[in-house]
Amino acid sequence: MNVAEYIVGALQKKHTIDKSVDLETLNYVEDGYVDSLGIIQFVSEIEAEFGIAFSDEELASPSFQIAGELIKLVERKLREKEGTA
Repeated sequence: MNVAEYIVGALQKKHTIDKSVDLETLNYVEDGYVDSLGIIQFVSEIEAEFGIAFSDEELASPSFQIAGELIKLVERKLREKEGTA
């Protein structure tokens, strides 16, 4: 499973994301896919699944709540972890 598939799957635990939704711009918090309490579990699941950790700055960034930006961030962290960044 790739990063995008995993994150979309995690976001769809409560609500299905319509195929017409642009993941590059989807704010999964504002649009109700993850609530303020669920975000902690969501982040923990991503960190555990991919063996990465987000910094406080990354978590606080408004772009962290955009699905497309989150996918890019996880992919970048995986490249860094593998030493291919």
